[in-house]
Amino acid sequence: MRISNGVKIAVVYASVFLGAGFASGQELLRYFVGFGPLGAVGLVVAGVLFAVTGWAVLSICRREGITSYSGLMKFLLGGRLGMATEWLVAAFLFCLFVAMLAGAGAVGRQAFGIPFTAGAGIVGFVVFLVLLFGLEGIVKVNLILAPLMIFGGFFVGLYSFLAASRPAFAMFSGLPSSWVVAAVVYASYNLVTGIPVLTATSVLAKTEKDARFGGVVGGGIITLLGLALALPLFLYYNDVVNIEIPLLMIVVNYGRFFSILYLGVLVSALLTTAACNGFAVLQWLGSNGSGWLANRKKAAAAICLVGVAAAHIGFSRIVAYVYPLFGLLGLFMIFVIIWAFLSPRDILEKA
Repeated sequence: MRISNGVKIAVVYASVFLGAGFASGQELLRYFVGFGPLGAVGLVVAGVLFAVTGWAVLSICRREGITSYSGLMKFLLGGRLGMATEWLVAAFLFCLFVAMLAGAGAVGRQAFGIPFTAGAGIVGFVVFLVLLFGLEGIVKVNLILAPLMIFGGFFVGLYSFLAASRPAFAMFSGLPSSWVVAAVVYASYNLVTGIPVLTATSVLAKTEKDARFGGVVGGGIITLLGLALALPLFLYYNDVVNIEIPLLMIVVNYGRFFSILYLGVLVSALLTTAACNGFAVLQWLGSNGSGWLANRKKAAAAICLVGVAAAHIGFSRIVAYVYPLFGLLGLFMIFVIIWAFLSPRDILEKA
């Protein structure tokens, strides 16, 4: 069966955000669920930013013939500022890659009782194999695992919510006003990683319809799945607020089948997001590195080995402290991209 380019782009784009932080419930808990009912509205706000920015990036790349993140940054920001932004984004991409491996280690320890290093190492090795096949490997692994992540995530989230006997939002006494800020910060730092992956897949956007479909549908998938997975977190907030993998803590109450299904969703999300982030770092090294760093196999091995070692920093610690640091960078990039999307000319004078 032939799969359209728009669908391929949408699946890869959504998979970038379906990582350990999202599928485990950590990000949803920190940026949305803690705000009560308004957190659900915040998720929709973040989803709109994902959809519009995704469409904008793909449209700009198609219109200007851009096929790399370096090319996009030079077009938008000029030489010097574009290069500085590239370095910052490459650093953040690697941090997120490390976070996915840390999440794998935490899942292995909490769900299977295996050592942290073994869990991180297994996922790191699988990612290494995927990276050897380049963009083709990234697209194929996402197309294979996306149905499990999306439909399994919807099923687990909605069932956990509907089968519960406690009232929704019962633990929330107020309506904090900073939910908008949390939603924008969440979308901003996630788009720091989503944009490089989109530029790599923009070669698939042969028409404006492909660009629009890929961005809007990709953003829509992550929004709807986020709402489904957030529902049980609203119910059990007080019980799981300090748990490393909060959704796993919830689904174990519903039997072995749901636990296995959720673990399949979580491991798939870890693997696809780690692969997407690792691929983006590898692409950047291929454009800017020299010597052995420009060799795909050696660079992929180095990324995975260093990532497994750095994963011992801890998953929840990376989500809490590293992610928000890049929120301002992401917000700036969203502004620049949407401005350029609305105008066919360079928006900043090239340095």
